[in-house]
Amino acid sequence: MLHLALAFALAQVTASPLPLLVTPAPSPPPTALPSPSPAPGTLQASPLQANLYPSGLQKPPVVIAITNASGEIAATLDAQIATVQIDQLAHTVALQGTLATGRATLHITDAGGASVDIPVRNAYDAGTIVPSTTLKLTGDPLDPVWLQTQIAATMARATPAQPGLKPQFGTYALPPSLPPGAIAAVAVPVQLLGGDQYYDVNGTTNVSIQNVAVASFSPPALFYDDDPEKIEAAGVLYRGSVTASRPTRLYYYHENGEDPRDLLLVLSSDSQDPTSVQLIDSTAGPNADVLSVGHAVTKNFLLTKPQNEGVILDLPQGQPYVVHDLKMQRLDGVSGNVDLRILSGGNVTVTVLAVPPAANGATPAPGQIVSYLSQPQLPGDGHHRTGVFALTGEYATNTLAYSVGGADAFVRYGATTPQNLPASPAGHDYGDYGVLRSLVFDANNPSGQAATLYLYETPQGGVLRGSFLVDGTLHEVGCTRVPNRYMIAQLPTLGPGERRTTTVLTMTDGGSNYPIEVGITATPPQSAAPPITAPDGCFPARF
Repeated sequence: MLHLALAFALAQVTASPLPLLVTPAPSPPPTALPSPSPAPGTLQASPLQANLYPSGLQKPPVVIAITNASGEIAATLDAQIATVQIDQLAHTVALQGTLATGRATLHITDAGGASVDIPVRNAYDAGTIVPSTTLKLTGDPLDPVWLQTQIAATMARATPAQPGLKPQFGTYALPPSLPPGAIAAVAVPVQLLGGDQYYDVNGTTNVSIQNVAVASFSPPALFYDDDPEKIEAAGVLYRGSVTASRPTRLYYYHENGEDPRDLLLVLSSDSQDPTSVQLIDSTAGPNADVLSVGHAVTKNFLLTKPQNEGVILDLPQGQPYVVHDLKMQRLDGVSGNVDLRILSGGNVTVTVLAVPPAANGATPAPGQIVSYLSQPQLPGDGHHRTGVFALTGEYATNTLAYSVGGADAFVRYGATTPQNLPASPAGHDYGDYGVLRSLVFDANNPSGQAATLYLYETPQGGVLRGSFLVDGTLHEVGCTRVPNRYMIAQLPTLGPGERRTTTVLTMTDGGSNYPIEVGITATPPQSAAPPITAPDGCFPARF
């Protein structure tokens, strides 16, 4: 028994197994979970909204696919801005815009009562963004700010927009230089925001810029348009013909009456040959502050004319070309100084036209413009501030000698009128409006000491502002009224025995009063125009 018990005990001890290393079976690869199915009774639509275009634009219909539908589907639109067609086999709904624009809701149901609503809109685009356009310029050099202004004007003309909308332009890089004869291109981002009535439009227009090499020119004739000065009716304010042999400057100045009007500057040609015109254009307004309008015209013309900075327009045959459409409100003033030269083609008629405003700020329709162009010129106001005048000869050209220690040298102008050209309407241009005046001051210093000299102006006819291009640098004088001497510019020191000429280009400002005295002196004039509210300011009686 003892042996048996011992053997049994040993068997229990030796029977304890050693731990085994077991390799687990590989796990099965994960399986993708099925996409959740729509809950029963729920319809799904694709797309989730429909943007349509009115009938007549030949746009394809918008097709909405319906899934998870039970049986046949039905579709109703709560406003008749589109036609609705249902394909029961494909469970689709096709929408095509009608002439009626606006917004609506498309309500789709199936046989089981499930439904889905789709927003629908039927509208026109806010406008059209053209892929490319061309801008032809002249000038040497081209001022970057002026160039950017011309690009914006070209883009505004080349981007048709719905009434009341204006395109917005993003940033773009200007060419580093564009000398005469050079060509460059800029890509201009364009955005037209349609608001609630139209679809937004975004895109880019590539502008090809050509700087055409042409020589500068001095017009021998001036068209002067300031009669009637106040616009009280629609019609032709001024009309003149420019020929290839006689480049012409147009100066116009008008104040609106009580009713809103559009003032248009229109070019037209009946030539059978392609007609292109170079314009050096400085136009300002509308603005009720007529002094600022006239001053802006002079300032900008002085900055562009010496550089021959202009645009070249290709005129459509037999159709009016609207250079400017100026939206005038009550008592607004507008003014412009425009040099015109025909580069090719036949004669060009330039017309200043007042027309009733179109709806939503749009430019009047071509047919309306043509109907007014054929009318006779409106009667004047009796002041005879109109005519065609000669800009040749010595008129508006003065050379003044000055010697340090001697009397001041000066010239008075603005009280006479340039000469009427033969066969032109009888009139006058007292104030020399539109006349580019050249003043050359020939100063010498016979003394043994250096001298500081000053250019000055003295108002002699009332309130005026002034702009003067002194040796190529612009100097502006604020609003003055009393006949004191006000400084235009301090000239560089004139050394002992030195002699130097200073050239000044200037024009009279529309809205200002003349005559004026401009001279050179060694006595420091008043350094700046007085504040407008000062006793010697422009309008102390108003305050």
